[in-house]
Parts: sequence; structure tokens; C-alpha cells
Amino acid sequence: MAKIEKIEILGECEAKKPFKILQSQEGIGKTFLSPDVAVCQECLKELFDPTNRRYLYPLINCTNCGPRYTIITSLPYDRKNTTMAPFKMCRECEKEYNDPSSRFYHAQPIGCLKCGPKVRFDKFEGIEAVQEIRKKIEEGEVVAIKGIGGFHLVAKIEGARKLREIKKRSLKPFALMFPSISTIKNYCNLTPQEEKLLLSKERPIVVVKAKRELKEVAPNLDRLGVFLPYTPIYYLLLQNDPLIVTSANISNTPIALQKKEVEKFTPYILDYEREIARGCDDSVVTQVQGKKLFYRFSRGYAPKSFFIPKNLPSILAIGARKKNSIALAFENSLILSPYIGDISTIESFEYFKKVVEDLKKIYSFKPQIVVFDKHPHYETSLFAKKLTGVKKIPLQHHLAHAYALKAELELIEKKNKELAIFTWDGTGYGDDGKIWGGEVFVEDRRKYHFEYIKIVGGEKAIKRIELIAKSFLKHSNLEVNDPLFEIAYKKGIAFYTSSVGRMFDAIAYFSNLTKIGEYEGYTGMLVEKAYDSSEKGRFEWKIEEGVIKLDWETIIKERKNLPSKFLNTLASIVVEIASRENLGIGLTGGVFQNKTLLELILKEAKGRFCFFPTQTPVNDGGIALGQAWYAIKSLE
Repeated sequence: MAKIEKIEILGECEAKKPFKILQSQEGIGKTFLSPDVAVCQECLKELFDPTNRRYLYPLINCTNCGPRYTIITSLPYDRKNTTMAPFKMCRECEKEYNDPSSRFYHAQPIGCLKCGPKVRFDKFEGIEAVQEIRKKIEEGEVVAIKGIGGFHLVAKIEGARKLREIKKRSLKPFALMFPSISTIKNYCNLTPQEEKLLLSKERPIVVVKAKRELKEVAPNLDRLGVFLPYTPIYYLLLQNDPLIVTSANISNTPIALQKKEVEKFTPYILDYEREIARGCDDSVVTQVQGKKLFYRFSRGYAPKSFFIPKNLPSILAIGARKKNSIALAFENSLILSPYIGDISTIESFEYFKKVVEDLKKIYSFKPQIVVFDKHPHYETSLFAKKLTGVKKIPLQHHLAHAYALKAELELIEKKNKELAIFTWDGTGYGDDGKIWGGEVFVEDRRKYHFEYIKIVGGEKAIKRIELIAKSFLKHSNLEVNDPLFEIAYKKGIAFYTSSVGRMFDAIAYFSNLTKIGEYEGYTGMLVEKAYDSSEKGRFEWKIEEGVIKLDWETIIKERKNLPSKFLNTLASIVVEIASRENLGIGLTGGVFQNKTLLELILKEAKGRFCFFPTQTPVNDGGIALGQAWYAIKSLE
């Protein structure tokens, strides 16, 4: 798990004393919060070895695996600065902890059946507690299980409907945890790259092609989010069949960290004594031509730290509203937090503030600069504006997306290329007061954008996509047989947008794929599912004074193979504009979570340099990284 940032050779020296590793000193030093990782193979071998003293201990871990970010209370990372502090090591554990030849050397969460935290359910403890909670699952109950970064709700596939009622989640897909790769293959087609992702130490949820639709788990979709166990508890729990494993919360609220928070969901709760210092959801990824594409950037991958070869002032970047994360920059470091969530409820906003204060405390961080989204009504932006004694930098949403891409390109890929950067998503407050979402930046200038469409209904339209469809009809001078809509179009709540995300809504509606935008990205997944690779047609489009225009009247009237032709058209627009500018291609924003669209662009690019984020989020989870990188570059 070690990460070498740099190597310095200072010259020769002669040691006058034996080499020693000293105890950590108090203070920030140069240490960082490390991500949590899956239980390692050595620990699993011991977990199931009847001769080992940690046989069937549900919280086994060592120096190479287990919790980090979620148990640290302060730095440096020593046991006394973790939620393991209350548990005094037994003689055997203490011996291993102090033995440099042991796999448990300085394993801060070290413990065993004698001295470690206890796992409990009802009157049962340890392996018996796990076995009894398994019985409840087999009986068809929804149970709560304490994971590394929060509680999960767990049920058999047949319990999906009950889970949806608990979480108030109508159609959004659930993830399935499988006991092995071979059982996943009974449900899904896996590529070698997907297998590698599933087996990695980060153990993310991986979105893969399903062999058949599981209506209870992922309604109307041809893909499944699947993952393997990553804690010893789940290895002890799973048997032959997959289980639905989802965060214990109501949609758009933070994951539950305390037993009392999940008692409203179920009376069947598997808990353990070690406290969770901070929440951390499961990461969700897919792969595109062997490269990772993040839907959610969290457990296993985050927090992610970058070494910056210059001395930085203290910069706080507070992200956007959707898929929020924050970033800190100070001294030689830039740190991107794990996924915090959508800041759309009082609970989620309070959680956002808690994360900001928590990371400030951990790193003894006092911001000198704060960067935030230009949207005048985002809760995160209002929070930033109230901070005192700091320089405030508002940054346009899509320019922040562009800088997030630039940050990864320079910091991870070590490249500095001139690109036409396509920032396509659902929404973002533009410099002209309109809603952007179909922009192309060249040298930080918005040089191209899609034609504005007037959308009736405000934010309600994102759910009720018939309003979006009718708005596209009106834009195309086609008949809308709805008097109330006509009145609203003239005098009601409306906004102008260049959003590609709203185009996906319209295409899904006119293709009879759905009438409702059930959740963010739903219409994009339906359009992707309907794509037919044998369809080579595309729609007519043109550029007038930097405005990209599609012939929506023809599109709507045709209503044949719309998803396929639409994705083909978007790919052709990207490649044509990059060719006009004689630049490489940069792709960022939530629209580029569409795997089919990315693959089409990569195919059409035909050797032209094409880059999209693969180590950080392509969606709004990367906004904070872009905000921080913009501030860092502005200092130059």
C-alpha cells in the first residue's frame, strides 16, 4: 500500500549508530489519510485455518489490509489515534505488533478473539452472530450489517421490493455481492479487465453486462453492479448465492454509521464495537478499453493524494452540489476526498459541513483560499461565501470539469497536451446565467456549445421528462397539444440550456424508452441499452458562430433508431471539432459515463490523442479537484 512520491539522493554518509525506525512524532508531518482496502489473502487463509488463533475472527486484518481512512481520528496514523485505541492488545498481538518480521508489524487495527472488538447480533457473538444473521437473510428478512465505512442493508434478491420500500428507491439499481468470480459468471459476461478490477485490493462495485435482466435488482437495464466480499464478515456470511448489499440510508441522505440510525430500517443488526470515525461509501466503476471509469469515487481509492513540487498556500475546494467531494491543497500536497453525496437535503448538507471540518482538523488545515461553484444557489457555494478571512474564487462549473481533466493528465499521466475539452453533463450554471451542459473549451475559452433549448418546468422537468420532450417539440415548431404547457412556455417557469443530458432525456422519450426520469443518468443508460451497433446512420448537424445545431424537427419526426443515430452523431461531433481545431480530445462530465459513447469516440478518433479521467471521477465528483487545480495554476 506504500506510495513513493519522490526519491532524493543527498550524498554519501557513514552511519555511526545502528539504523532504527523511531516512534512517530506528534503533528501533521508528511503522513496522509490512506484509503481502506480489502482483506488480504494471507488474512483469509488464517481466517479459515482451524489451527490459527484468529480462526473465524470476523475482524481479522494486518499491515497489508483492512480499515484506514474510516478509523483514523488524528495524524500520525498510530493506534492511539484510531478508534482501536480503547482495545488493549493481548500479549500475542502486542508481540506481533512490535515484530518487524511479522505481517502484523505496526498494524494499527490489530486484534484477535481475545482482545479485539467483538461482533454481535442479539445475544450472539463472533461467528455465531454472523451465522444467526445469515439465518434471518435466508428467512427473507432485510438485515443491517456494519461495514468498514458504514452500515449496509442486506437481503436476498427476492427481498428487493422490501428494500425499495425501506430506501424509498423505486427503480434505481442495487449492487449484488457474490461469493466468487465463478458465481458472477453465472449472471454476467466478464472481460479479463473486469475480473482484474473485481479482484483488486480496492474491491469496487463493477458495472458489467448482464446475461439476463434482473427486474428486481436492476429494472429495465442490461447491466449489473457486482462486487466481491472485501471484509472478513462478508467472507463468513456469503455462501452460494449473491446478496443485495446497499448503503443503509434513505436515498439522498448520508450512509448510517451508528446502530441506532439503522434500527428504523430493521431489527436485525450485525454490529461490532469498533467505531467508524467517518463514513465512506462503496466505489462504483466500469471499464472502457481496459481503463477504469468511475461512477463513484470512494472506498479503496479515496482519499487520493497528489504530490505537488511547489509550496502551496492552503486551498479549500468545496465541489458542486451533485456527487459532491471536496479537495484540500497545502504545502506539497493536493488531496481529493471520497464521495460525500448529493447535497439536496438538510442531512446531506450537515454531513458535508462535518466532512469539511473533519479534514481541516485532521490536517491542521486553515484555508487561505476557497474555490466554489459559480451557481448562486448551491448550498456549497453559499457555505463558501460565508467563510471569513479567506480569498474567494468562484469558478464556472464546466471550466472546473476541464481543469479536473487537466489535473489528472498532468499529475498522473505526466503529460501536458493542448486539447479541445468537451464538458458535457446535465446541468451547470453558465457565465451568461443560462444552464450549460454541452460545452467545448479551447485554451480555457468556451469556443463551442450546443444550441440553447428553452425547457419548461424548472427542476421538475428533470423528473417529468415529458416536459423536456414538449419543449423540444416547441423549439422545433412542431405541435404541442397541451394548452397548459403553451401557457407555461410563454409565462411560466423555464430555463434555457445547452445540456447534452437533457438531449438524452428527449431521445429516451421520443424513442418510447421511458416517460419519467427515475434517477440521474437513467435515460442515458436506457439510450445506451437501446444502441444497435449495426446502425451507422447519424443526424445532420452544423456549427454557426460556435453554436452546434441539430435538426430536431427531423429527429423527432423520424423516430427510428434514435438512440443509435444520436450516439453516432455525438461521436462524430467530437471528432470533427477536434479535427477543425487540430487538437487532441479531452472528455469530461457526467455524459461521458456513457461507455458506448466513449468507445465510439475512441474508435472514430483514429489515432488522434484522446483522454478522459480514469484515476479520478469523470462526473461531478471531480469538480473539487478541478477547482483546486485552477487555483494552483492561477498562482503561476
